Amino acid sequence: MPHDGNRAMEFLKRISFPRLGGSEDEKKAAEMIADELRAMGLDPRIEEFEIWSFANPVAKVQVLEPYTADIEASALGLSGSTPPEGIEAPLKYIETGTVDFIHDVEGCITLATGNGGAKGYERSKKKGVVGRLLIGRQGAGLFNLAVNSFQFERFGKLPGAWIRYEDGLDLIRKGATKVRLSVSQDEFKTMSRNVVVDIPGTSEPEEIILVGAHFDSVYDIDGAHDNAAGSVTILEMARHFQAHPAKRTLRFVWFGTEELGLKGSWAYIEKYAEDLKKHVFMVNVDVAGSIIGSNNASVMASDKVLNYLDAMGKEYGIGLNARSSIYSGDCIPLGHKGVPSVTFARGGGGPIHTKADTVHDIDAKHLAMLGDFVLDFTKRMANAVSFPFPRDIPENIKRQTKEYIENAGKKLEENTEKK
Repeated sequence: MPHDGNRAMEFLKRISFPRLGGSEDEKKAAEMIADELRAMGLDPRIEEFEIWSFANPVAKVQVLEPYTADIEASALGLSGSTPPEGIEAPLKYIETGTVDFIHDVEGCITLATGNGGAKGYERSKKKGVVGRLLIGRQGAGLFNLAVNSFQFERFGKLPGAWIRYEDGLDLIRKGATKVRLSVSQDEFKTMSRNVVVDIPGTSEPEEIILVGAHFDSVYDIDGAHDNAAGSVTILEMARHFQAHPAKRTLRFVWFGTEELGLKGSWAYIEKYAEDLKKHVFMVNVDVAGSIIGSNNASVMASDKVLNYLDAMGKEYGIGLNARSSIYSGDCIPLGHKGVPSVTFARGGGGPIHTKADTVHDIDAKHLAMLGDFVLDFTKRMANAVSFPFPRDIPENIKRQTKEYIENAGKKLEENTEKK
C-alpha cells in the first residue's frame, strides 16, 4: 500500500489555510485531521494544553533621521505593543543580534539579522533596548514569526517588528540614525491541541514508535510546506498501518503550536512522562512536497541509523542527504527526554514563514517521493524481529539539544532522561 500522493495532495489543499497556534483555524484543522482518522476506522483523541497566542498584529516603521521614509513591516508576535504614538529612538545596527554585539544600546531600537536567542533577548532588556527590528532573509519577503513565550515570561516584553532584507540593507547603507517603531497586537492565553491516535502493535505493543508532524502555521500564512505537507504525509502513513498493523505500536501525533516554541511537543512529554520509556524511536516530518527541492534527514540518534538511511537512500535513488544533526522541531523535546529520532524534510519551495508558503510549489509526485521513503523506513523498524537501533543519542547531539532549548529560553530541570 504505497503512499498515495494524489490523495495527500487533495487533503493538503483543504488544510492549507492560516493555522496559528491557539486560533479557531488551528482548532478547525485539528478537527479535520481527526475526522479523516475516524473515517479510516481509527479513534483519535484531541488533547488540549494552554499557550500564549496573539491576534491582530500591526507594525509600522518610519525613518526620521537623517532622511524620512516609511518601511513596510510585520509585527513580531508576542513581543508586546508600543504606546499608540510609537517609540522614537536612535537606531543601532547590531549585526547578528548575539550578546557580543549588544553594547552601547541604552534607549536604542536595534537592527539585527537574528533575534539573538534567549541570551540576546535578556541582554537587550538589561542594556535598555526599547525596541527591535529584525531583518528577514534575502529574497524571502516579510516574515511572520513570534517571540517564544519562554523568553518574555522570564525577561519581559520588548516590542519588535520584521522588515525585509532589502529594507534592512537600505537602512544600513543610507545611515539611518533615528526611527519610529509602532507595534500593536492582542496577546492572550488560550488553548491549543495535539491530535493523537494509536495503532497497537500485534506482537510488541509495549514498544512505541512515535510518528509526528506539526499541523499549525505561523500567523496569516497558509503553511503548505510548513507543515500541512508533513501532516498529510503522516496521515497517509496512518492509513497504511491501520490496514496493515505492525508488530510494534505506532502512535501518530499531529502537534499543535510548534511555531510558537514547540509547545505541542512540550505538552506531549509532560502528559506522557511515564510512557516515554516505552518510546523506542520518533519519526518526524517537517516541511515536505516541494517540486523543486532536496530530500533530507536530520538524525538525532545512533550512527547506525545514519548509516542505514544513507544506504537506504541509495537504494531508493532519491539523493537523500542524511546527517547527524539536531532539527528545529518537535523532535527536540523528545530528544531532551532521551527518545532518538530522525526528522525528514523536503525543502526548496517558497520560503517558509512567509506569504510564499503555498501549495503552488507542491505536487503529488513529490509528496509521494519522500512519503514512500518515510513509510518504508518506518515499516522496517516497526516490523523488525528485534528493534534494529539502540535507544541512544550521541553525546554531541545531546549537547546541541540542550543548547537549543536554553537558547529558546526554557529553564531545564535536572535528570530529565527517561531510560
